[in-house]
Amino acid sequence: MKKIICLLAMFALTACSGDNNSGPSDYSKIISEEYLRSQFTFQAGDTLKYSKCKKESYPMCTYIWGPPHTKDDSRLKSNLAPEGNMLMIVYAQASSKKGFERVLASYKDAVIVESLASEAVWSKKRGQLSLITDSNLIVHISVRDKGTSDRKQKSISIARDLLKKL
Repeated sequence: MKKIICLLAMFALTACSGDNNSGPSDYSKIISEEYLRSQFTFQAGDTLKYSKCKKESYPMCTYIWGPPHTKDDSRLKSNLAPEGNMLMIVYAQASSKKGFERVLASYKDAVIVESLASEAVWSKKRGQLSLITDSNLIVHISVRDKGTSDRKQKSISIARDLLKKL
């Protein structure tokens, strides 16, 4: 949970215009349960326990899957996400490429990812891929999945699929 709070604090550094004219207005339609099942290993009995896209300062989509747990309902009733494997994607429309400079400044271990978007970086410490498109849409992808041995490559694969839909 502490990592997620740090992750969200970093997103607040991203300058957003509030408008997103370059991508779909409803990010919840981009990632389906079928897509998640094709990208991640769902064990026998695993279900998609949580799939929510919400917009506060920026659109953020969270997907959580795993075996059902007795605490899932009480966590959801308390406005908390259930525990499990997770994919989190944040979309932040910057007004210019300078918005990504703020993202880069917040990374201490940024590794450039070539041939992905206008610019992209991976942070092993955060377990997060951040990129900016030609239309200045900044996308952060974070994978927390026990069945994924290479989170960087999985994040890059998801980013490639997202970029086709944006």
